Amino acid sequence: MKKTLLLSTAVLSASVVAQDMPEKETASEYIEQVTIIGSRADLQKLAGSATLIDKDAIAKFDASDLNNLISQVPGVYVRFEDGYGLRPNIGIRGVTSDRSQKITLMEDGILISPAPYSAPAAYYFPNVNRLARLEVVKGPSAILHGPHTIGGAINMVTDAVPQNQEGELALSLGSDNFQKLRAKIGNTVGQWGYSLDALRYSADGFKELDNGDDTGFVRNDINAKLRWTSNNSELPQSLTLKLGYADEVSDETYLGLTDSDFDQNPNRRYSASALDQFTSEHSQVHLLHTIELANELTVSSTLYWHLFDRAWFKFDRFIGNDIPAQAVLADPALFPNRFGLLNGTVNSDGNPNLTLALTNNDRTYGSYGASSDITLPFDFAGADNQLTAGIRFHHDYVERRHSLSGYFSQNSQLVFDGVTDRPMDALNEARTNALALYIQHKIAWEKLELTLGLRYENIRGEFDDFLDNTSSTLDNTSNNTQSERSQDVVMPGIGAHYALTPALGLIAGINRGFSPAGPSSTSDVNPETAINYEYGFRYAKNSFNLDAIGFYSDYDNLLGRCRASDFNCNVGDEFNGGEVDVSGVEITSQYIATLNSFSVPLSLVYTYTESAFQTSFDSSFSQWGRVFAGDELPYLPQNQLRFEAGLEASNWRINFATKFTDESREVPGLGSIAPRERIDALTTFDVSGTWQVSNDIELQLIGENITDKQQNISRRPFGARPSQPRIIKAGIRYQF
Repeated sequence: MKKTLLLSTAVLSASVVAQDMPEKETASEYIEQVTIIGSRADLQKLAGSATLIDKDAIAKFDASDLNNLISQVPGVYVRFEDGYGLRPNIGIRGVTSDRSQKITLMEDGILISPAPYSAPAAYYFPNVNRLARLEVVKGPSAILHGPHTIGGAINMVTDAVPQNQEGELALSLGSDNFQKLRAKIGNTVGQWGYSLDALRYSADGFKELDNGDDTGFVRNDINAKLRWTSNNSELPQSLTLKLGYADEVSDETYLGLTDSDFDQNPNRRYSASALDQFTSEHSQVHLLHTIELANELTVSSTLYWHLFDRAWFKFDRFIGNDIPAQAVLADPALFPNRFGLLNGTVNSDGNPNLTLALTNNDRTYGSYGASSDITLPFDFAGADNQLTAGIRFHHDYVERRHSLSGYFSQNSQLVFDGVTDRPMDALNEARTNALALYIQHKIAWEKLELTLGLRYENIRGEFDDFLDNTSSTLDNTSNNTQSERSQDVVMPGIGAHYALTPALGLIAGINRGFSPAGPSSTSDVNPETAINYEYGFRYAKNSFNLDAIGFYSDYDNLLGRCRASDFNCNVGDEFNGGEVDVSGVEITSQYIATLNSFSVPLSLVYTYTESAFQTSFDSSFSQWGRVFAGDELPYLPQNQLRFEAGLEASNWRINFATKFTDESREVPGLGSIAPRERIDALTTFDVSGTWQVSNDIELQLIGENITDKQQNISRRPFGARPSQPRIIKAGIRYQF
């Protein structure tokens, strides 16, 4: 049995596993890099759908926005927000994209969302530019990566500690004073290795405040790894300590524009958002250990700790008036005074009834946990077998402290109204303990490979609301009481890959998907559950690949979750959406042609999606409202396409990419979409040119959205907001 079967598992649980290690490598050459797919060869025979985006694909367009990078993955939907991808909204196969709350997010195989159980809306994402690869698994392939197993999982893999001395200095400059600086260095001497990676990038922003202030951001990110490997070839093992710190200051807002103002200048920002600012700090500690015992039995263990502090001071509503900002921006002629407060044309003149409410949504998130997996390959009944089993204990929490301040609008400036004793908007804490057990058995017999998986989770959550002095314990099972609940869920799944020919493989799978309800939910809220099916084929021969996979998710219950940007609900409130069907087709194809001494790489990614609520109901959740059976889900485009073509020589390359996203709805509906409820289709074109000046120096010129096409990307929560305009970047990288 080869060690590649042991060490490059197609779908390992959220733990640490060394990458493929050939027989002749010594123990000191272990790489601590953590993947959930393994190699590209593993991907071809995987009994389920998955996508691997490697370092070269990330570097082609010097990606710093995960939204753009993830467009290379079929079945993934992005709801754009700020234009720079600071807080991505990503959904997979129909699950809501709202702040990526229904997908499992990992860094090096470890849960990375600030509080994936207690408050899964992810306001923190690893900076894409420091990633070595991006992995996405869906359907039965994602069963080992909970808690969210309906859509799938995204694993962001960081650079490994290098085996020899390596270093890099990279600088990029671009439109709107975009600046990016990265420096990294690493080496291995004997049994010890290290790496340091520092990244800073910023921009003044492309939006235009009426007072002329910046609307940009600055991010800093530093990571360090220290690795020890044993020199005992009879008992190879490695231990890696990873430390990370990141911070951000961004002048971002939820306040958009009326449709008429958007048509005149989509990049305008009203004066009511002049003080809006998001600040955050993220710290992490990961301890990773892998050891290979007798009979190629591998034990992989992790300890992890995360702390995320964030505060978002921003326009929220009007004081002393229950008219929501959404209504004012939808029809400003009906509310001239309110609209005048937003755009600065009406003075408050000290009138308390003409006061803007700005809230400081201050939160602290934390998580810590431990996991351990065993992986054992063995021969049985003439078949290659591989058994993976694991356990994870996870704890996370969120503390919300939302305070309210009043501001007058005076000559287009915001002036504090002097009131200091307003009650808090929110003062609460949610906590969750989760125990997960999982097992996977892979059986490879001649042309058939089966993957059987089972996941069990016990989730126990608590919620304290200090404003009304109430406390509840929540885990969302039937026959629960208000004071204490626990949820036990079993998620089985099976996937199959059959090699019809050496080039053509058929795949099929089914699994039970699950996404837990949060600790603050009421007793009548059910978790999100679905039965997921997928079926299709993979073809790979010479330089041509083609994957075509159909999927169908049969939801027993769709779950909606209130965020601070929603109205008429409290943050964390959840809502049943009942039965929903989501189905579609994912197509991925690559081909490398040759033209004289040049290579011409071509790739196509296409997704077709249909969705329908199966019941009619009235919901107090603002993103749903009145729903009729057959209505389509909001923010779920029917067609998505990405095409990329390149021309590459020995020391230079040019890459061109076009992306098309179909129109989508902002509220459930059927048939033609009313203009005020429609997100228009968007097509963009990117181009990149890279020149390898020498072995050490590389130059790059990038144009994003070169036709300067901007569309309204969302009217939620407060008015129309634009996509990114044309941005030009130039960079230089020095490697040593």
